[in-house]
Amino acid sequence: MYVVSHTLKPVSAEELGHFEQQHSVSLPASYRQWLEQYGEGTYSGWMNIQRPDQEVLKPFADYDFWMHTDDTPVSQHQLKECISIGSSVDGDFLAIHPDMEGLLWLPRHDEQITLWKHLELEFGDTLDRIYSEYYHQAAPVTTRYYEPWNEQRNHTFYHLQDNVDGTSIQQLSSLCQAQFKWDLVIENEYTCKLFMASIGGYLRFNYAYGREIALFYEGMQETRDTTDYDIEQFLLAHHCKIMN
Repeated sequence: MYVVSHTLKPVSAEELGHFEQQHSVSLPASYRQWLEQYGEGTYSGWMNIQRPDQEVLKPFADYDFWMHTDDTPVSQHQLKECISIGSSVDGDFLAIHPDMEGLLWLPRHDEQITLWKHLELEFGDTLDRIYSEYYHQAAPVTTRYYEPWNEQRNHTFYHLQDNVDGTSIQQLSSLCQAQFKWDLVIENEYTCKLFMASIGGYLRFNYAYGREIALFYEGMQETRDTTDYDIEQFLLAHHCKIMN
């Protein structure tokens, strides 16, 4: 797995142990190991892995957001007892319940709650399996990556302007891939992400929109890696305008 940043903020075993004692729950071992190693962050662009939180799902117990039948893993009342451990970028929740073995998947755009049992896997493998089985397609990327959350992350957005040579965003992406040495390239019909360890981030081309480009990097403006400026000058020279 490619880790975007070297600035990790692991969650201590003591903190997680205290949470377990306070709420009489056993956190999944693979989830605990992940937080202790990498800290909170976003996995492969789709799942936010977060500290356990017993407050997130309590408000949903007052609304008929999901269907609750005899076959539903948790009752509407039990939502108040569920502990959120993550959320997808689409608004789905991943949670546990103190009296249940397995992971609860509470989707944003579906009424059916799913309980995933007996997942004796590394946490990233578990998330890949949930993604592929719930969305009925392969994991979103072939090479997994993780974006740890920290206070060092910054970004600059660019807009590709109309130009006389008619360079498309896909062509500009190809030129950029050839111009710089990237550690990882993840590309599909909708987007392209070019990762570079020296900047602690990546350059994202939004193919779906056709104009938007974003540079994610670590460090304050005055201490940015010189490669950041080289990339920026490349973009500016190819008809990209910095957006405020």
